[in-house]
Amino acid sequence: MVKEKDDYDKSTVVEENDWVDVDAQNNEESQTDDYVVEGSDLQNNNGVGEWVEMHGNYVLRPPLMDQEPRALIHFLGGAIVGAAPDISYRYVLERLAEKGFLIVATPYTLSFDYIATCDDIIGRFERIAPTLARQFGPVPVVGVGHSCGALLQLLITTLFPDTPRAANALLSYNNKSVKEAIPLFDEVITPIFVQLGTNQSNPFNDFIGGSSDGSVLPPNSLELINIGIKLSRNAVKGDLPSDELLSEIAKRTTPKPLASILPQDVVVPSFVRDSFQKFINPLKENKLNAGIIPLLDQSLDVLEQIPLLIDEVANGARDFNPPPQSVQAAARRRYRARRTLVVQYDDDPLDESEQVETLLREAETVMRNKRPMVDFDVKRVVLKGGHATPCLAPPLDLASRVEDILGEDAAKNRLLYAGADETVDEIVKWLEEG
Repeated sequence: MVKEKDDYDKSTVVEENDWVDVDAQNNEESQTDDYVVEGSDLQNNNGVGEWVEMHGNYVLRPPLMDQEPRALIHFLGGAIVGAAPDISYRYVLERLAEKGFLIVATPYTLSFDYIATCDDIIGRFERIAPTLARQFGPVPVVGVGHSCGALLQLLITTLFPDTPRAANALLSYNNKSVKEAIPLFDEVITPIFVQLGTNQSNPFNDFIGGSSDGSVLPPNSLELINIGIKLSRNAVKGDLPSDELLSEIAKRTTPKPLASILPQDVVVPSFVRDSFQKFINPLKENKLNAGIIPLLDQSLDVLEQIPLLIDEVANGARDFNPPPQSVQAAARRRYRARRTLVVQYDDDPLDESEQVETLLREAETVMRNKRPMVDFDVKRVVLKGGHATPCLAPPLDLASRVEDILGEDAAKNRLLYAGADETVDEIVKWLEEG
């Protein structure tokens, strides 16, 4: 069975603003920062289905409202798709919630700076921790991550000692350098990104926008991408762009020969905005209730990472921080999770599960030398599938309906989610063994 709350007394959310430091030998409680948290109503409607967004996290409760969670699973997705984990990993996470686990999926923006990414993830998680602690009491925190998310969970457990983890499940772990992870990074990707980031690739630069005195500059390629994303987000939400955004676009993109003729400050009359909203609101509400708006909006969150990565490369980023060797050295000395499940897929060329298993067994030796009485368990399993297996699944409600029609095995084979299902079963079995 999954351990009772009291068995995780060194790795749980305890009282409203208290955490127990899993690495503290004196077992003293360490306070989190104070946050203004009024309750579970601090959420918005950007979640899909039963998901709710709270302080930048997507939260899914077990289906029975009076059911006490067996554990809190803090989930981090892979590179790029980790910006919308409640969509990209919806089946796996909903299955885990169905099994009685409280899910907190924290989206993150991919960056070459892993430390800054971890810091942002922890900040978001800690902002909702007091609320969840008040609602559910002491709950063991289990980190689950896929691909880059698995690496981030390892870094959080290694470099952030005030962040508790009763256990970690690392799916498709890899810790490759940029050059290993991205073919032709130096030869092709870097020159293209540098051109985009420095505006060398914008053929319209001499013809659009800007002012003769240099007070307003034409948009560079990244700014054009960002303007497109802003306009798309307004369209998805059924809103007219703000006057400020429209004026910025006019000033920076109007052909220079027409700049003195066309107005540069755009003001949409209030009656036009009101009439538009009255017309669009019924359609907007239907799209919202159907989950279309959150789906499209979070898809833009995924796309929004691209210009940020381009900018990082244009400003000199050439490898991750910390680099692979530093990650290995730090984890060997400081990794603190008492139990770790490493899930490897048999057709995954990016996988480094065997390497991380070896690394964590070395960490176990270091930990036992410091604290001989501490239990430290590492388990690796190999499942059928590839690197994207945890993402390859329909929403749980759709899968259930198809299973009712085709049968369970046929539905899993046709919709390609047998591997995702096996992943959930393996995680649950491992937690129950603990």
